Amino acid sequence: IGRDGMRLAVLSDVHGNLPALEAVLADMQPCEPDGIIVAGDYIGGPQANETIGLLRSLGSWMIRGNSDSGLLQYATGHAPESRRTCHQFALLRWVYRHVNKETLEYLKSLPGQRVVEVTETAPIRVVHGSPRNPSESIFPDRDPAVLDLALAQTQEPVLVCGHTHIPWQVERDGRLVFNPGAVCGPLNGYIGAQYALLTWQHEGVPAGDDRWQVEHRAVPYDLNRIRAAFQESGLLEEGGALARSFLCSIETGRDGAVDFLTYAYGLAAEAGFEDCDVVPDEIWEQATATFDWEAAARSGG
Repeated sequence: IGRDGMRLAVLSDVHGNLPALEAVLADMQPCEPDGIIVAGDYIGGPQANETIGLLRSLGSWMIRGNSDSGLLQYATGHAPESRRTCHQFALLRWVYRHVNKETLEYLKSLPGQRVVEVTETAPIRVVHGSPRNPSESIFPDRDPAVLDLALAQTQEPVLVCGHTHIPWQVERDGRLVFNPGAVCGPLNGYIGAQYALLTWQHEGVPAGDDRWQVEHRAVPYDLNRIRAAFQESGLLEEGGALARSFLCSIETGRDGAVDFLTYAYGLAAEAGFEDCDVVPDEIWEQATATFDWEAAARSGG
């Protein structure tokens, strides 16, 4: 396969957003990618069954993300009791009720990371957060030590990671590390969907310098379709404040969930729950009622 110009599409953080995924697939079609890599996190939005089914039908190389693992812990009874009762986890409970058995079984079958090897090209290590932890964020500029450790823990010429919803790429000692950004809810201010294309360069480069090169792509799509899916599925109402703030993230390109959680935990601290792992239900409801949702929904605000 490893012909010059071979392309792989690299996606991450689809989060049950079918309109965003369809826009990405349409954008990549003229490039005729030879395969699709997906770096995890398929649940959290209204259309997890549909998005996972579509990616599977395309023969994608897929791994599990931290959100997917959290759902499986809940499904198998290994999650803390708070996940089953506390208002803070209404979104998780909605997702569990709406994913089908086939989706759950498929998520169970996925590895936490994998190496994609294509004939006559360099191998690609795919993780969700970092090689040691799917929930660990890699920000090359903000915390280069985490990137250094990720490189020390792996040996492949290319390392793909997701999780942060922020696209970037770094070349270090002849190795390529990159985040394709998020299909659902980029957090770098872009409103739309993001992914990347990897192209194998062979012809026209010095001997021994064959390598993968990455191109970041950004694709607009009709946000009204995902808004309707949040509403019509019941996720927006039943998923509580996190579902609402997740939709704000999609609409604004910034992390509405972190904004809300910071506010809610701040109220909890003021009420004497400084070190709580979970916000008490009464504080959570107070936060939901008093958070400035209008400001949160304002793009770039």
